[in-house]
Amino acid sequence: MQAHASYVDALTGDAPPEPRADAPTNPPETSEIAQDKPADEGAPSFARTLLEGRQDGATLRDDAQRFAAGLALSALYGLSIGTRAGGLSILKHAAAVPLAPLAVAGLGVPALFIVLTLFDAPVDPPAAVKAAARGAATTGLVLGGLAPAMALFVTTSSSHVGAGVMAGLGLILAGIFGLRAFLGALGTPLGRASSGVRTMSGFALTGFAVFAIALSARVWWSTLPIFGGDL
Repeated sequence: MQAHASYVDALTGDAPPEPRADAPTNPPETSEIAQDKPADEGAPSFARTLLEGRQDGATLRDDAQRFAAGLALSALYGLSIGTRAGGLSILKHAAAVPLAPLAVAGLGVPALFIVLTLFDAPVDPPAAVKAAARGAATTGLVLGGLAPAMALFVTTSSSHVGAGVMAGLGLILAGIFGLRAFLGALGTPLGRASSGVRTMSGFALTGFAVFAIALSARVWWSTLPIFGGDL
């Protein structure tokens, strides 16, 4: 009988609705939980790690590694501009370019730290080392990024003066970014100081910037063969 009724209902278009599962009274909240859960950002990029250091507390060894990586990237820029003359000139340029950030970090940063200490600025040695590492890393990243284009330009340019000007512009650009990163890293702890300390520290940072620019220009001009210098 049930089969006959189902057949008749199907012919007349009055087929009974198919059974369906009752909707749960309390739907699972997995979708809401998935929306509230932050997405996994993955491992930090090389550039971020090089500029900001480890997020779980950087040590002196980590800062030294970042500083060394910045010098190595700077040497790549020296290799690129040394390809114009080739031979031993490649090694001379590769060794000369990192000398400027190394000289600024070795001569200028300790002197700046002593001056800031005299003003009772809230800057400790680890903060100064971290700022120096960030400045060198930023300079190296810019120079390393410019290295391929600079190698192409200096090897195809017919003018030695033009090649030297372009190489100098790359060094200036990298130096500006590196100096800005260094001053920005030191500016974070100085922002917690009093107005008088911030004013005096501002004068000290300005003097350091002038010193760093003059020292870098002197080192590069006297050591890079593309500028007529010799290491």
